[in-house]
Order: sequence, then C-alpha cells, then structure tokens
Amino acid sequence: MIADTLTLRVEKLSSNGEGIAFSEGKAIFLPYTIPGETVLAEIIEEHSGFARARIIDLKESSPYRVEPPCHHFGDCGGCSLQHVGYEHQALLKKQAALDTFLRIGGFDPGELQIIIGEGYHCRNRAQIHACGDGGLGFAKSGSHESVRTSHCPALVPIIERWLVSENRKAHPYRTLSALIGDRPRFVVFGQENRIYLEGRDNFAKAKVAGKELRFPLASFFQSNIFMLERLIAENVISLYGKRALDLYSGAGMFSLFLADRFEAIDCVESEATSIEAARMNLESAATKIEFSCTTVENWIEAARSSLSFDCILADPPRTGMTPKVRTWLSFVEAPMLLYISCDLASLARDLRDLFQKGWQLENIILYDFYPQTGRLEAAARLIKEAKHGP
Repeated sequence: MIADTLTLRVEKLSSNGEGIAFSEGKAIFLPYTIPGETVLAEIIEEHSGFARARIIDLKESSPYRVEPPCHHFGDCGGCSLQHVGYEHQALLKKQAALDTFLRIGGFDPGELQIIIGEGYHCRNRAQIHACGDGGLGFAKSGSHESVRTSHCPALVPIIERWLVSENRKAHPYRTLSALIGDRPRFVVFGQENRIYLEGRDNFAKAKVAGKELRFPLASFFQSNIFMLERLIAENVISLYGKRALDLYSGAGMFSLFLADRFEAIDCVESEATSIEAARMNLESAATKIEFSCTTVENWIEAARSSLSFDCILADPPRTGMTPKVRTWLSFVEAPMLLYISCDLASLARDLRDLFQKGWQLENIILYDFYPQTGRLEAAARLIKEAKHGP
C-alpha cells in the first residue's frame, strides 16, 4: 500500500486526459496535471493495479500550463485539458495514442499525423442535463450530479447562446420540459443559425462538406462537423470502385459520399430510425443501395460467402468490432478496409487481431474531434495482405 500523500513526477497523459505518475510500480492518475510537472498529491482511491490522487500543491509547473477560459472547469466533467495550451494538448494526445497502439495493439504505427482545428466553439452536438436547481448544464466531474453552467466555450456559438439565454431564467428546465417532455438528459444539435432539441425534434439536419442529411437526434452523430469534413476529405472521397460495404452505417453519412464513387453500396445498421434516415438521405442517389436493418453479426451470418467488395468502411461504436466481425473480415474478398474509430483502445485491440488475419496497415490519421478532452478520433486504412501460392 502506498503512502496517503507523496511527491510525484507526472510522466504521461492518459486517454481520459489525466496525468499519469508512478509510485512503487503502480500507475497513479492525477487529473488537471501535465507531463513534466511535479506535484504533492493525496491518494483518494487505491486499487490493486492503480490509484487515483488529487493535487495538494503544484511544486513544479509546466511551461505549457494556461489559465482555463471557463470558470466551470474542474467542476463540470465535460473538459479535462483546458489547463494545457491547445497545440501542446495535440502533442500529448498523439504521444498517448502511440502508447496505446504499442501497449494494447502490440505494433508501432510509425510517425502519427494528428489533424487539429479550433480549440473552442467547435462542438455541434451536446448532451444537456437538468440540474437540481432547475437549471441546465452538464455532468459534474466525478459525480452523478449535474452542474448548472452559465456558459460553455466548447460549444458552437448557436448552442452556447441558447444555453446562456436559458440559464438566465430561474428555472429553465420547468418551462423546457413542457416542450420536450420529462428528459433529465437530452441532446442538442446546432449548426450555423439552426438548433434542434431532442423531444421537440425527432430529426436534425446537418450540412457536411456540401451535402445535407437528416439523422435521428437521439442517436449518435458526430459532434464536430469541421473535423468530420476533414476526415471525409482525406479518407472517404478518394475511395472508388464497383461495390462498397458500409458497416454500422448509421444515417448513411459516409454512404452519401461513397454513392458518388461506387455503383452499389450495402448499408448495415441495427437501429431502425437511423436506417429510415439513411433511406431518405440516399433516396436520390443513382447508385444501387441495399439497406439491412440488423446487427453486423446477424448480417454476416446471413451473407453469402461469395460476397466481394472493392472497399469496406466500418465505423463501429466505442466498444469496437466483435470477434465474429473480425473473423469474417479475415476471409471476405475485399482489398481495402477503412476503419473509423472513436476509441483508440478498442481500435488497437481490433487492429492487432486483423493484422493476424491477413490485413496490413497502410496508415492511421488522428483527428481531434474532442478538444479539451483526452479523446481522439482515428481513421485507419488497411489493405489485404496478398495471398501467396503453395
């Protein structure tokens, strides 16, 4: 058991945006610290393999430490890195990504490229919480409670202005719940001068790289449109061929761009409302599109073994691909796989398995969809290893 208080040197950043120090071989997670800093810390939670601590005194500060622009920082759980200059954040997150691929994936991806945008006013989608005082805000750090927020510099201006306006009222949730229903948590999406509220609106419209699409507001959709457009421009619009497969296709956003470059597309998505939106988004496409409202695992089981594709695009949930999907990818006839991931740990695990099943890594590009947090999006391009004769 390690001492209750100790002096620690922060060595690296975790994927959650916490500093990591080590004592007696045990990793100690220290929120709101920066690698290179020395702190006096108090252990607040200890487990067999790791511990958590809080800063008592910052003994040696990093030159990259800045004053957080939001006075809710540290109380609101939405951001973890506002105390770090944005360009240095990107460097630390790239180093954390490399560590994840080495440690979990067992491979060295080489020099990683990270694409960054604006550090603030970039989130088009947010989940708003009703607070105990009748206000609106976000989940409180390390708590099941919520904190009423007078502003939020992470949000795009249209959503932040709405939040500021609502929270000037004494009890905004009382009035809002009459409009959206009793929803202690609800999704807000905003772009340009239009805002959508879950409960009032079933679907939202987004403009992405010159195309407009609808998506179910309660379902997952990317939260940073600017970075999404960068990812599409650098990874999706270069794809072409006769037939493409879009796994975990959601509302058909990627297929909307693939439709210009393929003769046929298979969209596989388990959520019925998302498939409904995909049909609407792609109804005018000249490409032949087949929609399957089922899980990827069930679709694989029903699919003919003779299926072949020029390209497979997969954007699975944070948990990544199941072993069944990875096994199917080992024998499907397809020369290229574009794997888009919002969780580098599950991506690293899946890539490790796919490499053993005949795929080779062409490149990985990191995208900072979530500034001021430890999270990253990644696009990994894989090619099928050439089969050699006996």
